[in-house]
Amino acid sequence: MSPDRARLARELHDGIAQDLVAVGYSLDLLLANPETSTSSRSQIRTLRFNVSELIDKVRREIYFLGQPENLSLSKRIENSAIKECNEMELQLDLEETSEDLDGNVAYEIDRIAQEILRNVANHSKANKVSVSLKETEHAIELSIRDTGVGGAEIKEGHFGMQGLQGRALAIDAQLDFISNGSGTQVLLRVPRGKFADG
Repeated sequence: MSPDRARLARELHDGIAQDLVAVGYSLDLLLANPETSTSSRSQIRTLRFNVSELIDKVRREIYFLGQPENLSLSKRIENSAIKECNEMELQLDLEETSEDLDGNVAYEIDRIAQEILRNVANHSKANKVSVSLKETEHAIELSIRDTGVGGAEIKEGHFGMQGLQGRALAIDAQLDFISNGSGTQVLLRVPRGKFADG
């Protein structure tokens, strides 16, 4: 890990992560207070859930910063799939991408893949997940498909799916969800123009 990445990881762990944990404890105290009204409890529980999601996100960023910097995009996605979905049957079809892919774009693709795979592991109840990364003449295409219960959608107040859309927009990519009772497929298409020499 480079000195800059190590410093950032320490700052996240000792700063933002600890602050969020403290906020979570404060919310827990409010929930335990018998004087807290029923309507307030409902709002506090929602806030507590959101804080927990943010804590998980910061911890994942810390983990990500600790990974070797010289791994290819396909290898990073492979590692994420193995880490997040280790109890499922995995089908991986990951092509190496061109060296002219912009580093920031590769980073966002990686983070999107990791978030989708985490959602699959935590919410889909799937027994199989397929991950594909392909490069065409015009785009890089990432597809993650599971055999779970479906129901993936963007919901107000839930940061996961909204965050995915935000990351996709940041690199001018198209992100589509196909979700039903037989599972969910997430498709990310990054135009060739986002390559460094586009």
